[in-house]
Amino acid sequence: MTAKGRGRAARVPVRAIAVPTPFPVGPVNVYLIAADPVTLVDTGPMTDEAYGAVERGLAREGLRIADLKRILLTHGHQDHFGLARRLVDASGAVLIGARLDRRHFRCERRMKRLLDEMARSGYGIPSRLAVVVAVAAVERFAEPPHSWEELEGGETLKGDGWSLSVLSTPGHTPGCLIFTLPEAGVAFSGDTVLKEITPNAIVDEDPERPGTPFRSLSRYFETLDLLEHEAEGLTLLTGHGAPVEDFAAHHRHLRALYARRISRIEAALSGGPRTSRQLVEAIFPRVSTLNVFLAWSEVVGFLMYLEDLGRVEKSDGGPLDRYRLVG
Repeated sequence: MTAKGRGRAARVPVRAIAVPTPFPVGPVNVYLIAADPVTLVDTGPMTDEAYGAVERGLAREGLRIADLKRILLTHGHQDHFGLARRLVDASGAVLIGARLDRRHFRCERRMKRLLDEMARSGYGIPSRLAVVVAVAAVERFAEPPHSWEELEGGETLKGDGWSLSVLSTPGHTPGCLIFTLPEAGVAFSGDTVLKEITPNAIVDEDPERPGTPFRSLSRYFETLDLLEHEAEGLTLLTGHGAPVEDFAAHHRHLRALYARRISRIEAALSGGPRTSRQLVEAIFPRVSTLNVFLAWSEVVGFLMYLEDLGRVEKSDGGPLDRYRLVG
């Protein structure tokens, strides 16, 4: 794929490299900007198969791993940054990622906090341990980088006749970034925007307010509103699947989908207070293993969003957290 600037004479070669992952989501899209400095956006997971796919993708452009000068990370999930350390060691490239995903890049997860939260949600010991084992199995597909340069959002990364603008787009993780490349008419959206599936806005600890949960869905909806302006006229090159060429239309689709999810949660709460486990079982009745964590995380994210709107209230006290409709 070559992305062409819209209304600009400049052409900045952008190539998509499909990199295999061991996860149900399938291949991850890694992007090569084949211009000075040679730049890779995301890396794929830490597997020999992923490394070989990146090597072959570069070779199609007459490049080697050693030619990489800069590696940008959209966020701190294993399928997007897991191979970073090996690629940096092989190339000497500068690695760049978000400050707010620092714990992700360091592969630090507060397992005790996760276990405690799931216990308060109503999950028994077998379910909690199964989730911890599944999460730990995913984490082995990344190795913490030695170091990296940290971004906040708002920066501009210069190239020879081109530049990348850095957008902070929290939601999927606290530190999600989107890199816009105006000279090519594209933005690298990672997992913030996906065409075929909705990204999980995963509940985690807030990196700026330790000890409190990150309000993932509330922040994600703010990000989608931001992109209505920032993504106008750009093709979004996604972390998985096909590009999104009309974000405004895609956003309308997402709003309708999320409105249906909210209606289902409110309907499930209409009979009285429920734990988040009870809501997961009502909305995702057939989930298992790692998907339990993803489904629970999504439900809790929606509950916190509805709390922020004043439509749902969490009970105080007692061994379990229960939620009820307000009004």
